Amino acid sequence: MDEKSFARTETDPEHLANEVATLRLLLEVQEATALDQAARAERAAEELRLQAAQLAQQAHLVQQVVDASTDCVLVLDANWVVTYLNSQARAELASGNGLIGTTLLDSFLGLLDDDFIVRYRRVMATRHSEIFESFHKPRGKWYSVNASPVGDGIGIFFVDITDRRRHEEALRKTEKLAAVGRLASSISHEINNPLESVVNLLYLIETASGESINDIKNYASIAAAELARVSHIVTQTLKFHRQSMNATETRMAEILEGVVSLFQGRVATRDVRLSRRYTQDDKVVCFAGDLRQVFANLIGNALDATPDRGRIWIRTRASRDWKTGVPGLRVLVADNGCGMSPATQKSLFEPFFTTKPATGTGLGLWVSEEIVRNHQGAIRVRSTEAVPPESHHPGRLHLNGTVFSVFFPVVD
Repeated sequence: MDEKSFARTETDPEHLANEVATLRLLLEVQEATALDQAARAERAAEELRLQAAQLAQQAHLVQQVVDASTDCVLVLDANWVVTYLNSQARAELASGNGLIGTTLLDSFLGLLDDDFIVRYRRVMATRHSEIFESFHKPRGKWYSVNASPVGDGIGIFFVDITDRRRHEEALRKTEKLAAVGRLASSISHEINNPLESVVNLLYLIETASGESINDIKNYASIAAAELARVSHIVTQTLKFHRQSMNATETRMAEILEGVVSLFQGRVATRDVRLSRRYTQDDKVVCFAGDLRQVFANLIGNALDATPDRGRIWIRTRASRDWKTGVPGLRVLVADNGCGMSPATQKSLFEPFFTTKPATGTGLGLWVSEEIVRNHQGAIRVRSTEAVPPESHHPGRLHLNGTVFSVFFPVVD
């Protein structure tokens, strides 16, 4: 097509009309697309507004829940700046929102050398939660604390448990008195026997006429030994209440033998065979009076469960924690008594749970576990109930009894 023909085509009315129609169609399509995109954008904006409103509502609800919580809640950012306190925390700290925007160390003087700040720094660094109970010296209160990572900082959830601790301490003291009370019959029997011997020996000395001076000296020596036995029993009994305020290094064999001496009367009367074997390297850093209470409870329970002419084993040996591998000392107290059901074993360390309602307080093992835990140790139990003879399976060995395992780690 030459230039003249092309020019005529470009100016042809029909051709121009077609182009205009095409342009109008394109405009309509673009307009429809624009309207659709605008509608979509509006819907998306509306959805975002709804989501924002829902998030704001949820955040408000969460804040209301946290604010209504009985726990005190305090949030710190990565720079240790206080960013949030709930109402309980404001009431407990008696500073209100004046703490928000301040740093922890500026607001809580005295924490630098505290167990609390050490743990908070560990949570901030490792991003792992820590749950603990500790005494806050500056405030003179006990707190139960859960410190957990929150955003770039940490959240501290804490509760004042001072009253609970005082109540538990009162229960522990009550159980300590009850433990001595339970030993009273054994102690009276242990003291009565040597005193009867002393009375008889004094009578022989008083009525001696033809005996030689050596016989009289022998009577006096025996009487002195019996009185020394009485003194030893009284001393061991007093040790249940008298102990140092600081942990001291003590041989476990000494603690166990002191407790065993208080039960010798019951052991002899019931003809129970008591087997003891101690390792030589059995020193532990402990509160000896508290551990006497623990083992008096375990040995007393073993005697209660063991039949006449039964057996009780007491062992110490070097060992390791089954979970962590930490080295330490393990003490075993075992018997061939009636054993316990799985349900009883599950509730054994709960306060006020007892299988001896007539004589037990239900606090012995609960207090014992607390004492062992305070020594960074652990106490475990394994028990098998006695099987009735008619239930015995031919050719199978049927053993019953209980083993308590108490582990103490090596600590400075």
